Amino acid sequence: MITKKIFGYLFIVISTILTLAIIIVFPQFIKAISGILKSGSDSYEIGYNVGYIIFSIIHIIITFILWRIGIRWIKKSST
Repeated sequence: MITKKIFGYLFIVISTILTLAIIIVFPQFIKAISGILKSGSDSYEIGYNVGYIIFSIIHIIITFILWRIGIRWIKKSST
């Protein structure tokens, strides 16, 4: 029971760091989206931007999952 709380707090700390990283790289994410939409891009640039967008989406999903698990595990149990 106590280990769940420790891991819950650890997950929240990790997700906080990941959230700050998301905020920092948000302009690059927008730049990658606009790089896909602009015409005249070569295949390397399009592939790089698609890979960066996929990485960013996975990063956001992992951060969200860690937040949810961390909050769920530190809640006071009713038993």
